[in-house]
Amino acid sequence: MRLYLSSTLSDLEDERRAVKEVLSGQYTVVESYEADSRSLEPSCVGDVASCAIYIGIVGLRYGFVPPGQGKSITELEFDAALAKGLSCFVFVREVDAIPASRTDLYTKENDPARIEAFRARLSSGASGIPRAALFSSADDLKVKVLRALQRQHASAPVEPVVEPSSPAAPKPAAAAAAPPPLTELQKLLKSHLQDNWATLHTQPAFTRADLFLDLERAMPLSAERVFAVVCDGPPLEVLLGAREFFEARVAKGFSHAGSVSEADGIVCSAIVRCALVAAERYVRTKVDAAAHRDHDPVASSDHLVACIEAAVRLGFGLCFSPGSPQPENVFRLVHPVPEPGVRGEEGAALSAAELLATIERREFQAGQDYDPDYLRTFVRRRASKLGTALVVSTDAAGRFESAERRAELLKDLREHFDLRTFFQRRGEDAMPPWARQMQDSLLHALGPVLDISLHKAAITEKEMAQRESERAAASAVTNVTINFNDTVGTVVQANAAGAQAAGRDIVIGLSGTELLQALAVVQRAIDAGAAQPGDTEQRRLMAQELDEVRTVLQGEGRSASDAKLVKRCLDGVEKSASALSNGRTIVETLAPVWAGLKQSWPAFLALFN
Repeated sequence: MRLYLSSTLSDLEDERRAVKEVLSGQYTVVESYEADSRSLEPSCVGDVASCAIYIGIVGLRYGFVPPGQGKSITELEFDAALAKGLSCFVFVREVDAIPASRTDLYTKENDPARIEAFRARLSSGASGIPRAALFSSADDLKVKVLRALQRQHASAPVEPVVEPSSPAAPKPAAAAAAPPPLTELQKLLKSHLQDNWATLHTQPAFTRADLFLDLERAMPLSAERVFAVVCDGPPLEVLLGAREFFEARVAKGFSHAGSVSEADGIVCSAIVRCALVAAERYVRTKVDAAAHRDHDPVASSDHLVACIEAAVRLGFGLCFSPGSPQPENVFRLVHPVPEPGVRGEEGAALSAAELLATIERREFQAGQDYDPDYLRTFVRRRASKLGTALVVSTDAAGRFESAERRAELLKDLREHFDLRTFFQRRGEDAMPPWARQMQDSLLHALGPVLDISLHKAAITEKEMAQRESERAAASAVTNVTINFNDTVGTVVQANAAGAQAAGRDIVIGLSGTELLQALAVVQRAIDAGAAQPGDTEQRRLMAQELDEVRTVLQGEGRSASDAKLVKRCLDGVEKSASALSNGRTIVETLAPVWAGLKQSWPAFLALFN
């Protein structure tokens, strides 16, 4: 959908960037700052007319007024949007939050009375003028833009389905407001209750569970009443009731992984689904889905809670095997697809091979070349069997630290393979206090339900971290022979058929430890310079670039796209060094890194030929 973004430019550049970032991958943002054969006014007004939505951002600059016009381009764009009947959203920056240098009063570009009159018009509440929202910063604006557009989608009219009726049939009374649509987790619960009610209502373990005891006393239990209490009752009561149900089973010696009978399995599955719906409702009270973009990382560090949080935000379901605390339909991408959107071996075909291996929970092997259409069909059939969408998750780190790259990956996996995607930050230090409380509460409630041992989980996390550190410190392999029986050591071989895919499994030559030590020397050189005014930002950027390089070198597999990323980062460090007093020293410490990478990484060397 095309969306027109209107504002003055020099004073609201950060705000424009923030809006484009928050809309990344969801809208085609149109701006009138590119070359056009039309003159300024007709081109701007014409661009507005080509869109369905208008967003206006207003500060304390009125903007350019074309010769012969009484209004600025910004106000003319607003008028054009109203005239065309676009959905208009206007955001006015609070006066106290605008630096004096970004006002007409300071620049003398226009009479300050003009922008005051325009702001008064936008805030007048007059008929036909959309209600403006105040904002105080670029981050505040991002949240308010996202919420406004999501409310727009939620309130969009739905065409009613007209059932055929006889001419004599009376007209129905005015319909009540439609209830909110069921979530995927609620649908999974509802279908399980309906499909298995003949068994469930005969099982005392279910009908006498604390979750439904009050219902049973009032009147006979029904699938509809159980569903209603889980979806409308206090979610924490349902969660704790489910916990107590499974605690009682464990006390009797029953296993989570196996059921006494088929009927017992149906009962346990029903209680698990009740717990998940309650957990989803609880998370919804903590997480404002409307304030997040789809590619924003979840707050939870634990993978199970992260899955529930993502399900709330993105609207997918979760299904579990008996005794397993991890959803069957969620798959972690340890090494995300190399370069979303790039054609050929490093594009959709290679992505298909990696994703298929991930979904089948087996090791990825280079050289496999699946048709993306085959994988899309595979995903559809697997999702149909599980009854909910397949989802992949990966860490918001390395190249996916960038919001743009996360949005790109999310869009690519959805369009090519019909896969949902969410991103997770690792480490509890990054969790806000509310998320830590939510996570600990859910893990306590769901522990007996899904057989989660927090002690075992902590040991597993520790062992994983230890294995990763050992792998990073180990000497790298040189002269690796790959499956087409040729040593990867020249540019020609690096560009040969299959070499890019094979390169993903190659640990680059030289010692990986030596290269990481060389990066540490560069970091020390950056830190050693005498602090000068304005240096702080340059040093921060250089440290960020080195972290990107370090992330790639510590990983298991590397692709041609990784080589490009490393080169861009090192180029960035050299460019930033030119602005520092000890820049020459920094560049000199980079020389061994450049040389080592060229010597040991064919894909990196290929970038210089």
